[in-house]
Amino acid sequence: MRITTQGDYALRCILNIARNAGKKPVTIRCIVSDEGLPLDYVEQLLMKLRRHRLIKSIRGVKGGYVLSRPSSQISIKDVLEAVEGDAFEVICTRNKHAGKKNCKGSRECVLKDVWLYLKGMIEGYLEKQTLKSLLAKRR
Repeated sequence: MRITTQGDYALRCILNIARNAGKKPVTIRCIVSDEGLPLDYVEQLLMKLRRHRLIKSIRGVKGGYVLSRPSSQISIKDVLEAVEGDAFEVICTRNKHAGKKNCKGSRECVLKDVWLYLKGMIEGYLEKQTLKSLLAKRR
């Protein structure tokens, strides 16, 4: 598992939006200013988060971004999967459906169960960590 800059920045962006939930929509400029992130990168991340229905955009002078559902219903896993794909990818099972070859030793491999178990543990933990629980830790 590797959290990329994309995943880190996306979490920072959506947490910024979640902090302002119920107040007013958050503009891209506010996110860029508050988080010190590049504008073009933030625009791309917000587009991915919007496409996965984690946030929605409000048009107009007083527009910006808001969460599409309560912060208690958006997990770290949701955000990471929106921008990075699988939160934890097991090499032995990847590309199986795309007709590509798997690891040569995948049939006899004793590690496969270890990786699948670890995947389940990590994804379970990331699913339990919601935007609301992260914001509560900050206070």
